[in-house]
Amino acid sequence: MNHILLAGASGRLGQEILAAGRHKSAQVHAVARNELPSIAKKIREIASKSNDRCIVIDVTLPEGTENIVGGLITEGVPAGCAAVIIGSTGHSPEQLKNIDTLAAKIPVVLSTNFSRGVFLLEELLKAKTSSGKSVAELARILGFDLSMWESHHTLKKDAPSGTARTLATAAAIPHERIASTRVGAVVGEHAVFLSQESEELRITHTAHARKLFAEGALDLCERIFTGALPAKLYSTGDAYRSLLTSAPTNK
Repeated sequence: MNHILLAGASGRLGQEILAAGRHKSAQVHAVARNELPSIAKKIREIASKSNDRCIVIDVTLPEGTENIVGGLITEGVPAGCAAVIIGSTGHSPEQLKNIDTLAAKIPVVLSTNFSRGVFLLEELLKAKTSSGKSVAELARILGFDLSMWESHHTLKKDAPSGTARTLATAAAIPHERIASTRVGAVVGEHAVFLSQESEELRITHTAHARKLFAEGALDLCERIFTGALPAKLYSTGDAYRSLLTSAPTNK
């Protein structure tokens, strides 16, 4: 059996991952806050008993990420550790530098959004058309202006969201052309506008329930367990592109 070590299990997303993990083949283990700096030891304990692999999912805060990454750098990455998936954002330059250091030793996915639909939207914006241009490039050639709107719940601190920035990069939309709304309990909505004076196209992704992020995180884990992901730093999209190229699947 493969194993997932979940840091941040008491948070909203962590609870969703625990619930969704009950129906998956990999066993999900909640990791307490005081265990984060010594997570390498916990991985070794599990790997020595089962000879299976472990993936760490971090959905804590930047301080929790720092403890996990620092511990793995200091103690060494155990042979049974297949990847570290980081679902928190807002890391400092020094924390990002340490994440880069760890990524030289093991695959590290720094995810702004675990949604598979967001990955598809990113791919749609970058997809090559019959002209050889991407969708975003062709839209501009045809005279369309591109902009984006995103909405999240009132407790979300960053604006624009990390997801919006990722999608904006895919379509070469300047960050100043991203409009952000923080209202109510909105899970997440991102819309790309391709506008002319007389017509407009909208490509929208709407998150209906937080469990989609849990399902996406666990899907990514399953693909890493069965695929081949070399050691380096990945976005969610980068990881999917690498895994889908090396091991095509009908999932």
